[in-house]
Amino acid sequence: MNGEIIRSSAEAGKVSNNKTIEFRLRVVLMILGVCLFLAVKEIYWPVIVSLIITFILTPLRDGIQKGLVRLFRRQVPIDISILLSFVVLIAVIAVMTNSILKPLIGQLNLLANNFSTIVSQTYELVVQLESDQAPIYIPDQVKAIVNEAFIKVSNYGIDGISNLVKSVFAIAGTVVEFFVVPFITFYFLKDGERMMNAFVNLYPSDYRLHLRSYFEELSLVLSRYIRGQLLMSCIIACLTFTGMWIMGVPYPLVIALLAAITEWIPVIGPIVGAIPAILLGATISPSLALKVLIFYAVVQQIDGHLIMPQVMGKVISIHPVVIVIALLIGGTLFGVAGMILTVPLVAVLQTTARHLWFFSSYRERMSKNDGKD
Repeated sequence: MNGEIIRSSAEAGKVSNNKTIEFRLRVVLMILGVCLFLAVKEIYWPVIVSLIITFILTPLRDGIQKGLVRLFRRQVPIDISILLSFVVLIAVIAVMTNSILKPLIGQLNLLANNFSTIVSQTYELVVQLESDQAPIYIPDQVKAIVNEAFIKVSNYGIDGISNLVKSVFAIAGTVVEFFVVPFITFYFLKDGERMMNAFVNLYPSDYRLHLRSYFEELSLVLSRYIRGQLLMSCIIACLTFTGMWIMGVPYPLVIALLAAITEWIPVIGPIVGAIPAILLGATISPSLALKVLIFYAVVQQIDGHLIMPQVMGKVISIHPVVIVIALLIGGTLFGVAGMILTVPLVAVLQTTARHLWFFSSYRERMSKNDGKD
């Protein structure tokens, strides 16, 4: 009798170990699949863009669906809500194209044409600061770095701005992505939960609840981060444009666009976005440059103490030291794109590590619950 109990206990332990090994093997295969997916650039960019649009449109789709059900007092196909969400998105893009994009392109072209003049004016200001009459002492090493930076900027600045404009149109004009992204986005919005369940069902039943919880938490964190960051970028862009326009700083739309983009880069992003605005202000007068500096300092305080807590809340709780280290790694490996993707990637790793770390205790908890039943 005791031998049978020991044998059955050993067999149960062996089955449990086999399930654990099987689970970890599938996790490894999943990670390898993700790495293979990321290795093919032609695939992952349309999918990433589709995921971002899906996260943005999901609340709109849900709101439209609830409104239609309330209006018609019966269930309405989700396809209609998704199509209406696309209509709203296209309308917003059309309005932004007419009201913002055309003037922005005009200012970019004007900036490209006047870039050499702006660099020369800024360089003359630096030379004045370096002169013996200047009240500020600048070390020779700093002077050499500044001189070299201005030479590089003057040589590559015009090409950089021109390439930026060309790249925007090249990306927007890619025929394949133009059709693929809406197609993928539509089915993410329609069958996203079904896709997740199909993936979860590949794993043993003991782990499905945990995996479903993991993917739901991951989706919630990323969707809240993307929507919150997008809203923050729009607010900062509006504040920056208004401030630059009132103070008379040239190219306010370009500066606002730069502020919106650098808002996605944590810690150092606002500083990077402020430098061109300060330099443009300095080409007009030192007092204007000082006003721009004060303006950005005030906006940064408003962003950090009012806007971010209200919009983002506690969506992602990552220590600043971890963010800075991740920024250095992401910037070194992938440049600006790596810096922008730093926080969401760290959030994914944080969520994944938390679920894997507590997987054993979760499994024991589930086993106890099964034993009680």
